[in-house]
Amino acid sequence: MELVIVVGMISIVSSFAVPTFLNYYRSAKVRAAAQSVSAILNQGRQLAIKSNLTTVATCITTTTITFRQATCGGATIPVVGLTGTGNSIRLPEGISLTTTGTATFTNLGAAAPGAIYTVTDPVSTRTLTVSVAASGRITIP
Repeated sequence: MELVIVVGMISIVSSFAVPTFLNYYRSAKVRAAAQSVSAILNQGRQLAIKSNLTTVATCITTTTITFRQATCGGATIPVVGLTGTGNSIRLPEGISLTTTGTATFTNLGAAAPGAIYTVTDPVSTRTLTVSVAASGRITIP
């Protein structure tokens, strides 16, 4: 009898805890993906500075980011250790990425023009934005 009561209490407590945990998990997943996008964009900025390229464009699809010379139609710039097939960097699974523009970094680290990247979890529709200012500074509000 005591075992049935203990199992019942555990199931009641679990039924309250699971939705809170899932809410936290989805929020943490979007935050981690936004931090990953921020790190990738910083890598593109550093690539432009290090290689002294006039411009490095950060071109996206919903699941990948690719660095290209000058524009998204330019030659692909491979990044050792970060890129997979096609020289594209994959985003975390289950996350989509959209943008209002393409951040193109100059050899001085500035972005011309700035851009806003929106990271979305399609299941919970949670979003976070990654902003690239004209100065090249990348922030997650």
